[in-house]
Amino acid sequence: MNQTFSLHGGWARWLINAVACCLTVLCTMSLANAHEVASNRLSLVQRESSHISATFYVSPQDFFKPVLGVQITAPTIYIHLASLGDDAFLDLFTKAQNFYQQNISFKLNKDKMAQLGDWQFASWQSVRQQIQLDLAQQLVNPNAHAHTEPVQFSVQLTGNSELSVVQPKLPPHWGKVLVIASKPRQRWIDSTESSQWIKF
Repeated sequence: MNQTFSLHGGWARWLINAVACCLTVLCTMSLANAHEVASNRLSLVQRESSHISATFYVSPQDFFKPVLGVQITAPTIYIHLASLGDDAFLDLFTKAQNFYQQNISFKLNKDKMAQLGDWQFASWQSVRQQIQLDLAQQLVNPNAHAHTEPVQFSVQLTGNSELSVVQPKLPPHWGKVLVIASKPRQRWIDSTESSQWIKF
């Protein structure tokens, strides 16, 4: 009786592990394909001549890659991140923040560097929750088109003179980055008067 129960228990554990492995493979393949489609982005907005706001949108895989061990391969990064406890995830997230604060810079004219300040990162709780949500959606529907939300963070660029041109130095593991640079036109309108046209 005990031997029969042991055999059935071993078979059940094997079956559960096999199903979990299949789901993991399907999920990570789908997430990997999503990463190939999505692109890391950099938005540069200049509202004053000596001030530029830089906002980065980086896939979770690329965001955490520099601070993950070499044993964590690309297809399993999302599984690894989603399974971390609070302390472990916070530690990894803090290391990633420090890495980017030390490895991102912007060059100005005449070999001068822009001053970077007021770094703002999304909370580690929201980042982990989004990773877990993306992963859960793929486990529920592995055949659906995978979409992973990027990790967002920003920094303010300032200089002693007009920032007419900047040359970003970004982590090379990001590969190609889509840069969107804009200089919005600003104007006041009086809401007490009749509606005014805004021209684009």
